[in-house]
Amino acid sequence: MAETKTQQGRRSRRGFALLVVMILLLMLSVVVYLLMRDVSRELRISVNARDDLIASNLAQMGMVRGQVILKLDDNADFDSLNEPWAQPISWEGETFGMEDGDGEKPTAPEILLTDEERKFNLLMLVQGNEVQRKKAADVLARLIKICRREDDRLELDGQSRSVRRAGDDASASAPTLVSNLIRYLEERASEDSDDLMYDARFDGKTDQRSMKKQTPFQMLTLGELLQVEGWTEELLYGPVRRASSTGTAGEEEEEDTRHWRELTDQEQFERRREYVEGIDARSMDPNPLGLAPFITLYTEGTININTVPREILLALDPTISWDVVEQILTAREADRQDVLAAEENGGELPDPDLNADPEAEEEDKASFRAADIASFAAFSARVANQAAEEGQPAPSVEGLTQEIYDNIRPWLTVTSKVFRVEAIAISAKVTHTIVAVYRRTLPAAAPNPNPNPNPNPNPNPNPNPTPTPTPGTPAGTDDATFSDGSPLPPRPTIKLTLLFRDVTSR
Repeated sequence: MAETKTQQGRRSRRGFALLVVMILLLMLSVVVYLLMRDVSRELRISVNARDDLIASNLAQMGMVRGQVILKLDDNADFDSLNEPWAQPISWEGETFGMEDGDGEKPTAPEILLTDEERKFNLLMLVQGNEVQRKKAADVLARLIKICRREDDRLELDGQSRSVRRAGDDASASAPTLVSNLIRYLEERASEDSDDLMYDARFDGKTDQRSMKKQTPFQMLTLGELLQVEGWTEELLYGPVRRASSTGTAGEEEEEDTRHWRELTDQEQFERRREYVEGIDARSMDPNPLGLAPFITLYTEGTININTVPREILLALDPTISWDVVEQILTAREADRQDVLAAEENGGELPDPDLNADPEAEEEDKASFRAADIASFAAFSARVANQAAEEGQPAPSVEGLTQEIYDNIRPWLTVTSKVFRVEAIAISAKVTHTIVAVYRRTLPAAAPNPNPNPNPNPNPNPNPNPTPTPTPGTPAGTDDATFSDGSPLPPRPTIKLTLLFRDVTSR
């Protein structure tokens, strides 16, 4: 009997010990799970921080590359779409700091450089005298109608003139939009307090908001236009378009109903690139275009004829025809007949440069120069792409008159001073985007103080000349060289002034 009770006690203790072990295992499992979760979370944070740092450095590398391209373009006579800043940028041969091949090579950043002088400056609506403001308002009104496809001069789809009629939709008219924008800019310019009240319509609803005036400028970004009554996302970025491809033949295409702000940074960047690269094809698209690619806030108001799109040229004068604009665009892309004639006769290209690369030499055969827009005769000869001869009348271009030239000439220039540089880099799931606007200026020539009035051509009293520095001179001097003894390129003399910068990371 006593032995039976002893056996039962032992079994009870063994069952209790099993229960304690199971509880301990459960607690240990919870601790291990929590530890693994914390480690996994810390690992993800570290990976995201690493990817963000990589994407940030790559985007900054792209931004520096864009600045270098602008600084090395020292041709002050004209700027055109044939120059290096307007060409696709290649990263071929770049190791991104992985010369030894260790680790995975990151994705190269993408860069987009565009000049702002191809666009219309909205601030011209409130700058200058009353006549200049009236002309600027008329240009913007015509540009809005052109982008909405309400202008009868448009020649779309290659042949037929297919345009929308004004009033086909319930949107505000072009003169009303311009008037609302002028009123908004004038209020911003005259506002003395820190707070500015304004009425804005968003999605058809009246909305009164208060915003803090942070800068002395009337407007800093184009996104602020959405605060102006009547200015909508559809007006700025265009209506919703169908997707390019959705599936097999015979199936209906799906619509991309996302708004601009709902797109990823990469998608927005690609759309901006498509607008820049495909602007000629879009000019004949019967669908309305967004206004944003044609307007700016950062230029002095002049427009570069070598980069301007069709829409802006049409907007500059109400009587200029589609065919005349087409001839102007063709002339700036074709080889100049005067340059070709000079080559055939053994002459030299304008501003010859023995060290110029083939691309720069090819550019000398195309773009408009300052002399080409200085007079109606020179402009007509250039549009007709004929070599002007002294004493001979200017070649006639059908539809191009002295009146049209007088109306568009004050707007035109052949150089670009303000550039927009966009750099985007992706590392894993992190996208880093940098957008900056720079004003490019050449340094003013310093006056010669004539320190030595002595007619002696050698002002140095030391009869022994200074010896020429040997290879290895510190970089930045005129005689600096690479390690192999080859000379370094000259130091860039162009100055870039930052006007606007925006950095986003997602």
